[in-house]
Amino acid sequence: MRDQDLLRQIKDERWIAELLVRFDFDLQRAENGPVEAVRLPDGGALEMIAGDASGGAFLLAGPPADNRPVVYAGSEGEGGLIAADLRTALALVVGLSSLHDATSMPFGDGAALREWLAFADDEIREDWPDLDDDRARLRDALGLPEAAGLLAGLHAAAADERYLPVSDLGDVYEPMTS
Repeated sequence: MRDQDLLRQIKDERWIAELLVRFDFDLQRAENGPVEAVRLPDGGALEMIAGDASGGAFLLAGPPADNRPVVYAGSEGEGGLIAADLRTALALVVGLSSLHDATSMPFGDGAALREWLAFADDEIREDWPDLDDDRARLRDALGLPEAAGLLAGLHAAAADERYLPVSDLGDVYEPMTS
């Protein structure tokens, strides 16, 4: 499915859009654009499709195509590539406690990161007991893969400096990974 078809499904099925807001992926935040205008290091365009509660932006990279890379630009000057396409980006957003948690420590063999993410999910479940059911509903409705198998790819993508957002002033964002 093309990115635009996936976005249209989210917009058309209100419950999906509303539930994605709970996962901190809010399409309505794109109406005002990112906190600051950003572009790719090569001058390539970034199109905001959603935002998060902290002022971060989810952006499609490059010229229009069926599927485009997804870049995150945080309000604190951190960002980078998170996925090769929207479906994978949504799988990460829905399946992880947060992108910030998932990129807060080196991947290594993944064991320590998975343990940290499991702890973060347990904390979230205290206030959101239906977390796992809501994740499953969105995965089924949107055809999303499980996020656990995507962690290594997220870390590799976030290290790709070709996708670090650059502000209009020429300031290059910091990578999301350490």
